[in-house]
Amino acid sequence: MKKILHIQCLAKLSGVQKISLEIMRGLNNSEFDKTILFSSSDCTGDRIALEKAFSDAGCKIIYSDNMVRKLNPVKDFRAVREIRKLCKQNGYDIVHTHSSKPGVVGRIGATLAGVPLVIHTVHGLSFTKFTPPLLYAAYFIFETIASFFCTKITSVNKYYLRFFKLFKKKTETVYNGMDFSELEARRVERKEDLQHIRLLFVGRLDPQKNILTILKAFRLAHEVQPNITLTVVGDGEFYGDCKHYIIENSLENCVSLEGWQSNPVPYYCNSDIFISSSLYEAFGLMFLEASYFNLPILASNVEGIPEVVLDGKTGLLNKPNDTDTLAEHIILLANDSVKRSELGENGHRYVTEQFSSLKMVEEYKNLYRQTGGGTKV
Repeated sequence: MKKILHIQCLAKLSGVQKISLEIMRGLNNSEFDKTILFSSSDCTGDRIALEKAFSDAGCKIIYSDNMVRKLNPVKDFRAVREIRKLCKQNGYDIVHTHSSKPGVVGRIGATLAGVPLVIHTVHGLSFTKFTPPLLYAAYFIFETIASFFCTKITSVNKYYLRFFKLFKKKTETVYNGMDFSELEARRVERKEDLQHIRLLFVGRLDPQKNILTILKAFRLAHEVQPNITLTVVGDGEFYGDCKHYIIENSLENCVSLEGWQSNPVPYYCNSDIFISSSLYEAFGLMFLEASYFNLPILASNVEGIPEVVLDGKTGLLNKPNDTDTLAEHIILLANDSVKRSELGENGHRYVTEQFSSLKMVEEYKNLYRQTGGGTKV
């Protein structure tokens, strides 16, 4: 039996954590002893739901006081030592780290412990074109150093491969996947609204997701197309700013702030267009959800998005912060039901063929086979 440890940071069932969950579900309990480590301090979600989900997948959970999301030299050093000790004590055959901070401290700690196979998945980069130059350089150096401490690097898109040219021989793309049967099980009957074209945003209300650009574009489009509405599902630091903008621009009757929702499926089922305006985005599981429910997508053409949303085929893309073009795209789709249907149907077909959880898990199984010992996957 192979012993595998996944290392994450946030103890919540959001995008990155759901990928670990899908992988753990796909690994046979008789062949793998499965454990995942989370931060004990950065728990922002429903810990009971998290623990039940991983327990049902046959996976044990460990919490670390030293694993923190923000840069903290003292705790980061302690986290490296803690992971090294944990790996030595438990004799893990595979350590799989996810995202930036766990990727740095986890890879170093596991390699120092002599773990045979150390894999890091890049779900996003801490350095983007919006990062100040000095900080960009520092984060790039940290990522480069950590990349020496692993056997394999996987990226959730092809775009990120350009940052790992020094490690080309051990880097490849493994796209995220989703169990679409779970979405189907939560499908609700659509309530038709012949009077309105309903736009939907699902995501965190933070700087990355750039929600205020969506609101500004919606205001411009609404002046031309008064039958459109916007539903915002999510919470975060910009919630207050969104509320203020809505009131200031008299959009209360056409924009709804729904807050965080554990099950956004009913919103997908009762919308006509999915909209996003991220400044950077590695992949975006919400695009898979939207496309599964046949929604045409409006999004920005940054990082991994063009690999998930095909411009002109499953959605329409624009440059980030391009409010005018986004407004034009809203108006275009609001007035063209045939185009909406075409993009939505193409999107459903594309994501179900290319981004299933079965396909993703099989690719990670192939990587896990590279370690000696244990039983065959």
